[in-house]
Amino acid sequence: MDDLMEWQSATPAPSRAKRLKDPNWEQKQRAREYRVAARREKRNRKADEKKQRKLNATILRRMVRPCYLTSKPLHWAYAEQTRNPDKYSKNSERNRIRSIEIERRSIWSEALKQAQRLAAVHDPTGAAFNIGPVKTQEDGTVISLEALRRREERKAAMSRNEDATKESDSAHAHSAVPTGSGGASQVQSSGSNGLLLQGVKKLSKTQQKKLAAFEPRPPPPKPIIPEGIAILEGEENWLSLWDLSDGEIERRVHREKRRKAAARKALRLKQQSGKVERRAARDEKRRVYRDLKLTWKLIKEDEKRHKIKLKSAEDEEAKRIAVEISAHERQVALQVCTRLGLTLDSTPGVKDIRPRLLGMKGQAVDFDSLKIGDSFNDIKPKHAKTEGVGASRRVDLSSVPESGGAYVVSEAQTKSEDVADFIKLDVGEGVDFEALSYNHKLRRKIRRALENTQIRKELLVREQAREKCTEYGISIPAELSTPAKSYHERGNRLLPDGTLESEKSERVRLRLELAEFNKAARVLRKQAKEIAMEAGLRVHAEMTCRIPPRADVQAGYGIGWHVSSEPDPNDMIRTDDLALV
Repeated sequence: MDDLMEWQSATPAPSRAKRLKDPNWEQKQRAREYRVAARREKRNRKADEKKQRKLNATILRRMVRPCYLTSKPLHWAYAEQTRNPDKYSKNSERNRIRSIEIERRSIWSEALKQAQRLAAVHDPTGAAFNIGPVKTQEDGTVISLEALRRREERKAAMSRNEDATKESDSAHAHSAVPTGSGGASQVQSSGSNGLLLQGVKKLSKTQQKKLAAFEPRPPPPKPIIPEGIAILEGEENWLSLWDLSDGEIERRVHREKRRKAAARKALRLKQQSGKVERRAARDEKRRVYRDLKLTWKLIKEDEKRHKIKLKSAEDEEAKRIAVEISAHERQVALQVCTRLGLTLDSTPGVKDIRPRLLGMKGQAVDFDSLKIGDSFNDIKPKHAKTEGVGASRRVDLSSVPESGGAYVVSEAQTKSEDVADFIKLDVGEGVDFEALSYNHKLRRKIRRALENTQIRKELLVREQAREKCTEYGISIPAELSTPAKSYHERGNRLLPDGTLESEKSERVRLRLELAEFNKAARVLRKQAKEIAMEAGLRVHAEMTCRIPPRADVQAGYGIGWHVSSEPDPNDMIRTDDLALV
């Protein structure tokens, strides 16, 4: 409880279980709060420094020019706020000194490398060039033996550090966590060290490397080039730049900056000089490629329609084959029933099965009054007049049933009910009489009704044949169990051998078709790219006057500007203009 009485922090104290589990919770909490406060203080300090830098830059760049330097009045001098051409730069003098030092060290390094390359050819020991022994590596580069030795030492030191880190990690993993007074004193000491380092700015590894690189170091021994040995053609004599002063090196750095800036500007101008032509060529190339892709779309749509047509033809063929198979199985089943002594004429109950069909507007069709031919559409009434001009389209009142009669609607019924016709024919169902129209729809219904009636008759014969086989203890033939109607499985392709295509065969076929389509598409894309590229190059050459322009394209208007056959109203001469002239 004592530690809780002394605890004063914005963070609430942990639970009793957590305090018993970790005795050093108070030191850890204080260290965490210190880290958070340090981060907050650093963030605020950097924000304040940034604001001050911006303010300093504003003050320096908005300075007022003295009145005696201008011929304008005093209020003009204060009203005219000029821009200082020397923009504010943080640590400009330090950066200037560092740029000079970097350039001097690069000159020394290039001079040593140049002497090493010459020594590798003339004197590998390097004594004549005032350098150490050198060695030519496998890739053709030249390096000193001293640099190789330092490289090996760095590798050995890195390997030793890695081994030591692995050993320390394994030792920490196997050792127990210190508890009690020892752990508390250790954390307390670390906390005190952290409090002592509160005002010290921590540097990152990158900053440390930069500071180490900028530290002053003695110059290396100056190499010499013996008489009779010339440097390679095209190389700069770096040894002649060894003893340049700070001013000369600064001017060299400025010249190099100006040269790079001029190169960048020249590149921008070069890129912008042909911008219009390149854009026109690009637009023409895209337009040609887009037009060719539209033709591919039409080809693909035609191919799709062709596939749909083939699919429908395959379905029709499959249906026809299914009907033929069903008709053959029905014929075989009737032959089996005939061998058992049962036929359509001798089986009782067959003649009682009559076709029934509701015609147009709910009227029943009298199949006895129909003359049915062999073809599908050869269905007509027996009393219909078919030859000459005597065929009439009027309603035949003789076909009205005898129970039907006519009655006159009274005036009271007319007023009470909304009756459209005054004379109605009572056919018996309460509907108006109308002669049936034997169109294609009714003929199709009649054919289906006759086919269903025939199937019902055959099924009755089959049923009695199966009962007879069961009665006499005869095994029922398989022909009597075949389906009476045709069965067609839509979607499966019928193979040339008469079997249906399996799912695996369909996947293989579709994969092969897709591969062929992709192959053809690749060829088309390659040809289209070549054509589009040629069109773009042609337009670029026309706009740059390398080839004569085409007659139907106006120069300077880009792509898509063709000469119109219609006169331009802006170019026409009006009478008012002539009067003004």
